[in-house]
Amino acid sequence: MDQPRLTRTVTVANRTGLHVRAALAIYNLARQFQTQVEIVMDRQRASAGDMLHMLSLGANPGQELVLEAIGPQAEQALDALAELFAAGFHEDDPQTGRR
Repeated sequence: MDQPRLTRTVTVANRTGLHVRAALAIYNLARQFQTQVEIVMDRQRASAGDMLHMLSLGANPGQELVLEAIGPQAEQALDALAELFAAGFHEDDPQTGRR
């Protein structure tokens, strides 16, 4: 039985866009779930499991992206990733010591 592909639209909410720290946060979070996640920007696709592909998207602050997930934990992965994007990858979080 094929599993449905779930999608969620997110916005890059940090000041510096999808850079190394943000891509690493996505990578680390996505790998906690039994699912495959792709990030779609316009016609470009990048696996959340591939840092270089994510960086190659060149997503800037305010850019809308579509997250696509397939697998047994797709919904949970999308929920967690959407929270991460909404939180600006915790870059302005005083607890992490980042801007």
